[in-house]
Amino acid sequence: MQHDGAIVAFQQKRGGDSAAFFVPFLTSGMTLLDAGCGPGTITAALAGHVERAVGLDIEPTAITAANRLVSAAGSTNLAFVGADMTALPFDDGTFDAVFFHAVLYHQSREILARTLAEARRVLKPGGLVATRDADVGGNVLHPEIDGVRLALDLWQRWYQHDDPEALRFGRRQGSILRAHGFAPVWAGASYVNHSADAQSRSEAVADAQRSLLGLGPQLVARRLATDDEIRAALAGWKAWERDPDAVYFRCRCECIARKD
Repeated sequence: MQHDGAIVAFQQKRGGDSAAFFVPFLTSGMTLLDAGCGPGTITAALAGHVERAVGLDIEPTAITAANRLVSAAGSTNLAFVGADMTALPFDDGTFDAVFFHAVLYHQSREILARTLAEARRVLKPGGLVATRDADVGGNVLHPEIDGVRLALDLWQRWYQHDDPEALRFGRRQGSILRAHGFAPVWAGASYVNHSADAQSRSEAVADAQRSLLGLGPQLVARRLATDDEIRAALAGWKAWERDPDAVYFRCRCECIARKD
């Protein structure tokens, strides 16, 4: 998964709400792996429900931010490791649970298969894997300003998909996990609300603008976007924010499966 500073800064706002669906399945004696943990806020939230939580990410910037979180919190059951999800540095059957948040749908078929094979390997028999991921078909946006639609499309261009259904990954998580040797036991969905009030709309726009400004030069350099498109996307978010009735709800589908 590709990161930059803007993405990591946005991820730092995630926390316990992103993992709430998994909490009822956890017990205090479990050891948990949060694969693709970003800056570690979700891992830290999960650590409060298990004996030990380990966050893993390939991006050094994310691990640096996560280790600062550990130092600030003084947590004794929380650790972070820099490594690749497709080559986990753990023995077979190390964990009772593996958690993936907003990382799997970015992967190619090959990388997804390797990632889930590694998750299965490090899980104990009967262990749980939980996934929460995007499904753009479930997003709710109003007004549907062209510039905002373009901004969302630019974000998707940053990830190189070999699956035409990748952007509807969320609704297919159960079938995908089953195809890779897991038995789904629960499914659900929730929304990230970026428009509860004027302040949340303003924060959403600020996040979007930072992301566009951070990714823009790289998108242009890779010929995935033009400077005109970046400018149009920035203008679209500004226009969206000016509408007092604007809404943007991002869909997140959730699935829990068991290793038999």
